[in-house]
Amino acid sequence: MKDIVIPEGTRVIRNYCYAEDLEAEYVVFPDSVAEVGVGAFSGCANLRSIMLNEGLTRLKKEVFSGCSSLTEINIPGTLDSIGEWAFRGCRSLKEIKIPGNVKEICAESFLDCPDLTIVAEKGTFAAAYAETVGIPLRIIS
Repeated sequence: MKDIVIPEGTRVIRNYCYAEDLEAEYVVFPDSVAEVGVGAFSGCANLRSIMLNEGLTRLKKEVFSGCSSLTEINIPGTLDSIGEWAFRGCRSLKEIKIPGNVKEICAESFLDCPDLTIVAEKGTFAAAYAETVGIPLRIIS
């Protein structure tokens, strides 16, 4: 088992920085992270859990694409955008709670996530997105 603990003070995780790390199972982000690059964790097939930090506003293209063992991720309330193919191929992801702040989700952000249910508040962008692209939706209050 390998944890990736991003050092406190890190502001940017560069494009493809941890891509294809097959030992990584858990990632913890410090509060200092403001930007996560394109494909930063793509192909981390054994990655199971990701704890994103408050303050993060955007998940870029392919950031967790191919993380086929991913079962748990927290989306911070500060996030407003989920990029193209951000979670493509996260086949073990069963549920993702998307906060009301999120105002942009690319059409193929959750491509090839066959058992995914989006959890969102009624009337939010995430709820409308789930209905538009045909992903099961669970409404919370």
